[in-house]
Amino acid sequence: MAALVVASQFLALPSLAETPGYESDTRAYNLAHGRVVFMDKCMRCHESGKKRAPVLGDTGDWKERLEQPLDTLIEHAIAGHGDMPARGDQDVSEQDVAAAVAYVVDRTRTIIVADISSLPPQAAGVSADNVDDPPDRAVVHMFMLMLGKERWR
Repeated sequence: MAALVVASQFLALPSLAETPGYESDTRAYNLAHGRVVFMDKCMRCHESGKKRAPVLGDTGDWKERLEQPLDTLIEHAIAGHGDMPARGDQDVSEQDVAAAVAYVVDRTRTIIVADISSLPPQAAGVSADNVDDPPDRAVVHMFMLMLGKERWR
Protein backbone atom coordinates (compact mmCIF):
# COMPACT_ATOMS: atom_id res chain seq x y z
CA MET A 1 0.00 0.00 0.00
CA ALA A 2 2.83 2.38 0.84
CA ALA A 3 4.30 1.73 -2.60
CA LEU A 4 1.07 2.87 -4.22
CA VAL A 5 1.13 6.08 -2.19
CA VAL A 6 4.71 6.76 -3.28
CA ALA A 7 3.87 5.97 -6.89
CA SER A 8 0.83 8.25 -6.83
CA GLN A 9 3.05 11.17 -5.80
CA PHE A 10 5.07 10.70 -8.97
CA LEU A 11 2.17 10.27 -11.39
CA ALA A 12 2.35 13.96 -12.21
CA LEU A 13 5.90 13.50 -13.51
CA PRO A 14 6.16 12.87 -17.24
CA SER A 15 7.13 9.29 -17.98
CA LEU A 16 9.89 8.23 -20.34
CA ALA A 17 7.16 7.57 -22.88
CA GLU A 18 6.51 11.30 -22.90
CA THR A 19 10.17 12.19 -23.40
CA PRO A 20 10.60 13.51 -26.96
CA GLY A 21 11.61 10.69 -29.28
CA TYR A 22 10.83 7.95 -26.80
CA GLU A 23 7.84 5.68 -27.17
CA SER A 24 6.93 2.64 -25.14
CA ASP A 25 6.18 0.81 -28.38
CA THR A 26 9.23 -1.44 -28.11
CA ARG A 27 7.74 -3.12 -25.02
CA ALA A 28 5.43 -5.11 -27.30
CA TYR A 29 8.42 -7.10 -28.57
CA ASN A 30 10.70 -9.65 -26.97
CA LEU A 31 13.79 -7.45 -26.69
CA ALA A 32 15.99 -10.27 -25.37
CA HIS A 33 15.17 -12.34 -28.44
CA GLY A 34 15.67 -9.26 -30.61
CA ARG A 35 19.15 -8.83 -29.14
CA VAL A 36 20.06 -12.41 -30.02
CA VAL A 37 18.76 -12.02 -33.57
CA PHE A 38 20.48 -8.64 -34.02
CA MET A 39 23.82 -9.90 -32.71
CA ASP A 40 23.64 -13.07 -34.79
CA LYS A 41 22.19 -11.80 -38.06
CA CYS A 42 22.61 -8.02 -38.23
CA MET A 43 25.98 -7.18 -36.69
CA ARG A 44 27.95 -8.09 -39.81
CA CYS A 45 26.87 -4.73 -41.24
CA HIS A 46 25.73 -2.76 -38.19
CA GLU A 47 28.99 -3.27 -36.30
CA SER A 48 31.22 -1.69 -38.92
CA GLY A 49 28.83 0.50 -40.92
CA LYS A 50 29.20 -1.70 -43.99
CA LYS A 51 27.12 -0.34 -46.90
CA ARG A 52 26.38 2.79 -44.82
CA ALA A 53 24.48 0.76 -42.22
CA PRO A 54 23.84 2.69 -38.99
CA VAL A 55 26.29 1.46 -36.35
CA LEU A 56 24.85 0.00 -33.15
CA GLY A 57 25.48 2.43 -30.30
CA ASP A 58 26.18 5.43 -32.55
CA THR A 59 23.27 7.72 -31.75
CA GLY A 60 24.19 10.05 -34.60
CA ASP A 61 23.60 7.25 -37.09
CA TRP A 62 20.18 6.46 -35.61
CA LYS A 63 18.88 9.91 -34.67
CA GLU A 64 17.05 10.59 -37.93
CA ARG A 65 15.73 7.03 -38.08
CA LEU A 66 14.33 7.23 -34.56
CA GLU A 67 12.09 10.08 -35.64
CA GLN A 68 10.11 7.55 -37.67
CA PRO A 69 7.49 5.25 -36.15
CA LEU A 70 8.75 1.82 -35.08
CA ASP A 71 6.36 0.15 -37.56
CA THR A 72 8.00 2.05 -40.41
CA LEU A 73 11.49 0.99 -39.32
CA ILE A 74 10.35 -2.63 -39.08
CA GLU A 75 8.76 -2.42 -42.52
CA HIS A 76 12.01 -1.00 -43.97
CA ALA A 77 14.04 -3.81 -42.41
CA ILE A 78 11.68 -6.49 -43.73
CA ALA A 79 11.20 -5.12 -47.25
CA GLY A 80 14.56 -3.39 -47.62
CA HIS A 81 15.21 0.34 -47.76
CA GLY A 82 18.00 2.38 -49.29
CA ASP A 83 21.18 0.29 -49.27
CA MET A 84 19.72 -2.30 -46.90
CA PRO A 85 18.49 -5.42 -48.66
CA ALA A 86 15.27 -7.08 -47.51
CA ARG A 87 15.86 -8.80 -44.17
CA GLY A 88 19.54 -7.91 -44.51
CA ASP A 89 19.95 -10.81 -46.95
CA GLN A 90 19.45 -13.17 -44.01
CA ASP A 91 17.09 -16.10 -43.54
CA VAL A 92 14.99 -14.63 -40.72
CA SER A 93 11.27 -14.44 -40.07
CA GLU A 94 9.33 -11.19 -40.00
CA GLN A 95 8.87 -11.67 -36.24
CA ASP A 96 12.62 -12.02 -35.77
CA VAL A 97 13.27 -8.89 -37.83
CA ALA A 98 10.65 -6.97 -35.83
CA ALA A 99 12.18 -8.07 -32.51
CA ALA A 100 15.68 -7.12 -33.72
CA VAL A 101 14.54 -3.67 -34.86
CA ALA A 102 12.69 -3.11 -31.57
CA TYR A 103 15.84 -4.13 -29.67
CA VAL A 104 18.15 -1.74 -31.51
CA VAL A 105 15.63 1.12 -31.30
CA ASP A 106 15.13 0.53 -27.56
CA ARG A 107 18.87 0.30 -26.95
CA THR A 108 19.58 3.48 -28.91
CA ARG A 109 16.81 5.37 -27.12
CA THR A 110 18.27 4.18 -23.80
CA ILE A 111 21.71 5.46 -24.81
CA ILE A 112 20.22 8.83 -25.77
CA VAL A 113 18.41 9.13 -22.42
CA ALA A 114 21.64 8.16 -20.61
CA ASP A 115 23.56 10.80 -22.57
CA ILE A 116 21.03 13.44 -21.59
CA SER A 117 21.18 12.31 -17.96
CA SER A 118 24.96 12.64 -17.91
CA LEU A 119 24.94 16.33 -18.83
CA PRO A 120 26.90 18.62 -16.50
CA PRO A 121 25.10 19.92 -13.40
CA GLN A 122 22.86 22.92 -13.81
CA ALA A 123 24.28 26.41 -13.48
CA ALA A 124 24.29 28.10 -10.08
CA GLY A 125 21.14 30.08 -9.41
CA VAL A 126 18.86 27.81 -11.46
CA SER A 127 15.95 26.56 -9.38
CA ALA A 128 16.02 22.80 -8.89
CA ASP A 129 12.25 22.84 -8.34
CA ASN A 130 11.62 23.19 -12.07
CA VAL A 131 14.04 20.48 -13.24
CA ASP A 132 12.86 16.89 -13.71
CA ASP A 133 15.41 14.26 -12.79
CA PRO A 134 15.41 11.68 -15.64
CA PRO A 135 16.73 8.82 -13.45
CA ASP A 136 13.85 9.38 -11.00
CA ARG A 137 11.36 9.34 -13.87
CA ALA A 138 12.89 6.08 -15.11
CA VAL A 139 12.53 4.46 -11.69
CA VAL A 140 8.91 5.57 -11.43
CA HIS A 141 8.24 4.41 -14.99
CA MET A 142 9.66 0.95 -14.24
CA PHE A 143 7.69 0.81 -10.98
CA MET A 144 4.47 1.62 -12.83
CA LEU A 145 5.24 -1.04 -15.44
CA MET A 146 5.75 -3.60 -12.71
CA LEU A 147 2.45 -2.64 -11.11
CA GLY A 148 0.68 -2.99 -14.45
CA LYS A 149 2.64 -6.15 -15.21
CA GLU A 150 2.22 -5.37 -18.91
CA ARG A 151 5.78 -6.42 -19.65
CA TRP A 152 5.47 -9.79 -17.92
CA ARG A 153 2.45 -11.10 -19.81
